[in-house]
Amino acid sequence: MVRNCCVIGCNVRSHDRQGKKLGNGISFHSFPTWKQHEGDRIAELTKRRRLAWIAAVGRVDLQFASISKYLLVCSRHFHSGKFYICSHHSL
Repeated sequence: MVRNCCVIGCNVRSHDRQGKKLGNGISFHSFPTWKQHEGDRIAELTKRRRLAWIAAVGRVDLQFASISKYLLVCSRHFHSGKFYICSHHSL
């Protein structure tokens, strides 16, 4: 299955146009799940993480409650385990 990064301006893909997997070492990550049934602290923490990802991606079409499991962020937007948006010119 071909994976694409959903960050605005990022064109990273897991496969080339012929369907061959790229050996670029890039991984893809799903948006954090809002865990509502594991206590108030966990619910608030996971809600804030999800909101932060939505804000960082910069897509106006994302809705908190209905993010597809197929929307992924590539590992180029992470540094030291934290999600960040880098300059697209440095990709």
